[in-house]
Amino acid sequence: MDIEVYKKIFDKYNGVIKLVDFTSEGFHNTILNKLIAEGYIEKIKTGYYEWVDSEFISDAVVIRKLFPEAVVCMESALYLYGYTERIPLAWQLAVSKNNNKSKYRISYPPMHFYFIIDAYMNLGKTEVMFEGHLMTVFNRERTVCDIMRYEKKMDKEVFNYAVKAYVRDPKNDISRLMDYAEKMNIKRKVSAIIGMWM
Repeated sequence: MDIEVYKKIFDKYNGVIKLVDFTSEGFHNTILNKLIAEGYIEKIKTGYYEWVDSEFISDAVVIRKLFPEAVVCMESALYLYGYTERIPLAWQLAVSKNNNKSKYRISYPPMHFYFIIDAYMNLGKTEVMFEGHLMTVFNRERTVCDIMRYEKKMDKEVFNYAVKAYVRDPKNDISRLMDYAEKMNIKRKVSAIIGMWM
């Protein structure tokens, strides 16, 4: 078995490949079983495989491959924007509540899913670079609206730090924030909390 040939295929897909992509490259799926048995690859979940070696594979690649519809949210989004000093223990991702929840069962990397209504899935959706890869994430204003909506479920220190960091951020857009807050029916709360720090 020519390992370098298969390594190049995995490299082409940033170290994580779907079964359909592997077979479309002209290889039979039984080769994947041999590669697993010999310790070259690991099965992440049904139909997805990761090359095992010393090279670092960003979580951004795994998330985008496995859950292209997911949007980074809550404390994970705060982390991407520098609005928290704490590294989240799990990636927090928003997905449509209409999706089949069983597809989101995965042990690594650790993930926590928020199942939200479709009307909110595209509100403030954008992309940022993380470890050299694009990640779909809610923008600053949408993220602040989300943490205000779930304030009671958050650590008070993390919440206060994030709001202060947003208010001080020269990239903030208060008018957009209030527009989102109105659409999410939390305008009074957002206005009151932001007003305290302005």
